[in-house]
Amino acid sequence: MANLIHFFKAGGFVMWPLLLLSIAAVTVIVERAIAFRTLGFRSPGLLGDTLAHVRAGQFELARQEVGSVRGTLAACLLTVLDNRALAPSHIERAVQEVGEEQFTQLEKYLPILDTTTTISPLLGLLGTLVGMIGTFQAIAAAKNSGANDQILSGVGEALYATATGLTIAVVCFVAYNWFAARQRSIVAETELAATKLLNALIAAGAVGSETVHAV
Repeated sequence: MANLIHFFKAGGFVMWPLLLLSIAAVTVIVERAIAFRTLGFRSPGLLGDTLAHVRAGQFELARQEVGSVRGTLAACLLTVLDNRALAPSHIERAVQEVGEEQFTQLEKYLPILDTTTTISPLLGLLGTLVGMIGTFQAIAAAKNSGANDQILSGVGEALYATATGLTIAVVCFVAYNWFAARQRSIVAETELAATKLLNALIAAGAVGSETVHAV
């Protein structure tokens, strides 16, 4: 604990904003991990089972199965089934509306990680520069070499700020890229699944009478 307090004090005033950024980053990472586990929930075989029910004309059974599953994919598939009496163009718009709402939830708070990745190393560098400037000013005012040696040790302490900033940036960078990649995967998977289900409904003649080209 004493070493941690020393490390924090040695970094200078920039350790305070870095501390706030690190707390915010950890909070976002934990919150997003929980959110992605729900919104990005994958039920193995859900799409395949749903398509099989639709091709067999068991639309209500398909709806019940999809409705029992959580997540973005299930929400969009359920929208397709609930609006199957409409024309394909109307179904597409309904799915797009629900999908955009779900995709917005996936992206929530991610800009905080992106911003922290950029700001943290800059704050660390600022703390180091301020610490080194103060150290060299003290060296210039020193009266003997022994004092100089003692003052020079402060340069190493000033680097604590840079080390802290870079550590925070690396963690946030990795987390942001993982969440961004997962988001793209969920979006692509959802759009493809909704398209396949809509085409299956069209092939089964289960959509509205207004004819619109299949997706």
